[in-house]
Amino acid sequence: MTKTQSILAAALLVAGPAVAAEAIQPCDFMTIEEVNAMVNVPASKTRSMETKNGYECTFLDSSRKAVFSLEIRPSKLPKAELDMEAESLQKIYRTTVKPVEIGDGGFWLTSKQELFFRKGKNIVRVVMAQGADAKVQQARTETVGRLIESRLK
Repeated sequence: MTKTQSILAAALLVAGPAVAAEAIQPCDFMTIEEVNAMVNVPASKTRSMETKNGYECTFLDSSRKAVFSLEIRPSKLPKAELDMEAESLQKIYRTTVKPVEIGDGGFWLTSKQELFFRKGKNIVRVVMAQGADAKVQQARTETVGRLIESRLK
């Protein structure tokens, strides 16, 4: 290893934690108390995990079933990526999407009852435990989406 390569490697090791610290942590956007006020089954703990594109925070009930999930991922071209995702999901689930006015635009995936929207250079996915009425479920999820959008820079 040359001197230049070793200096570059050392610089990358030092910069690595700083770059990771800048990643958005979805669990910082909602508290368990806020989630419990909006869902039917109370959450008792959270689980944060890295996905292939970003980070996801899942709120779990006492039997470890997901009652609320929030995924935030960065994107270089969020509008184009979100449009491609909507088109792909429509083909996979043979359903339609409804446009929603949250953030810089988004959609509601009717068959899976999931909300997707973009804000700045981020794409956000919000999923709540399914309720009995689909319209109430959509309204609740959109309310949570607007809350998250207001907290997202």
